[in-house]
Amino acid sequence: MQLEATKWQYTNGVRNLEAISPDTWNMDQLFLDRPGNQDIQLALFYNYQSNLLLYTQCQAYFRQYQPPTLVVWGKNDQGFIEQGAYAYKRDLQNLEFHLLNTGHFALEEDGDAIANYIRQFLTSRLQPISA
Repeated sequence: MQLEATKWQYTNGVRNLEAISPDTWNMDQLFLDRPGNQDIQLALFYNYQSNLLLYTQCQAYFRQYQPPTLVVWGKNDQGFIEQGAYAYKRDLQNLEFHLLNTGHFALEEDGDAIANYIRQFLTSRLQPISA
């Protein structure tokens, strides 16, 4: 929960360090430093292991229902590693997949591209509900 670790999450794996505003990690750190927040964050990190127990159920759902899915991933992210992105390809056929040359906070470096992927996905893959 220290500033250097927060900064690392924003800057590790990016193509262009100058594209990442220091405001990002400094603003996050401001909130991370609130009294009692460190205990909350550590409890959340510890609880992440419970997600693993749900993976089999999620994968079965994907295989059965094939929901339209957009995956946009920073291939240099060392927290959510590249192999995690490829795992979706095993279960989903109705998948649009983009692996970007950036880190964990891909929006910071590739926000415009990601917004375009989302816009294109929504207009091409999802049909509006008739009234």
